[in-house]
Amino acid sequence: MIRILIAPLALTATAALASTALAADTVLAPSPEATMGEHAKVIALYGNSYTHYNNNLNTRLRDLTRSLLPDNAKGYSFRGITISSATLGWHLPNLEFQNGLKHWDAVIFQGNSTEPISSKQEVRQAFDASATQMSKIAHESGSRVIYFMTWAAKDKPEQTEELEKAYYDVAAKTGGHMAPVGLAFANARETHPEIELYFVDGKHPSLAGTYLAACVFFATLYDQSPIGGAIPIGSDMSADVAQALQAVAWDTVKAFRKQP
Repeated sequence: MIRILIAPLALTATAALASTALAADTVLAPSPEATMGEHAKVIALYGNSYTHYNNNLNTRLRDLTRSLLPDNAKGYSFRGITISSATLGWHLPNLEFQNGLKHWDAVIFQGNSTEPISSKQEVRQAFDASATQMSKIAHESGSRVIYFMTWAAKDKPEQTEELEKAYYDVAAKTGGHMAPVGLAFANARETHPEIELYFVDGKHPSLAGTYLAACVFFATLYDQSPIGGAIPIGSDMSADVAQALQAVAWDTVKAFRKQP
């Protein structure tokens, strides 16, 4: 009797483990610049004030998708989970809680502004450890992981290269994709210096900066140009500024992915 009961339990456990391993394998990115493939419709964004400024990045991304994807992006949803001044590791309990509520096609991880390139070794190590642990949890639950490469401070443009390397390296190590938001900021500052991407503190994003980030995420998630998308709802942004930011985002993502 005991032998008969043990066998099915063992088979069930083996099947569950195999299913978990399969889920993780199918969502691992072969490289940080790889395309996402199948559309991610249900997305959670974990970040801090860089994400929640200007009525939250997830809202701007949602509105952009509704103007560009078929059927007004019916069935797509974007949830922002943010903590002011948070480092990435602060979101570990949030990730576990949100995973208990529903399945997420993709999760976006944003570290504290310069956390991955901090002058303090313990801060850099904590970021790496948090990214490793959280990406493992996400992948095992069947979610793709996208790292939000943050931008350089306005008066420290040299941070762009450091941030790109740090986010690229952690994405490569953990099987994640990378959204090159910081590269888009640098490109926009060079090609459109008349567009102010920063809040008055020179660190947080202006509405234009948040919209540029949303355009980069749209291009990253859906491998589709954001050009022609709606301007930020409830704003007085001009169509010319919106189109310039859309073009910078698309050009940046294509260059990062080495696409023509």
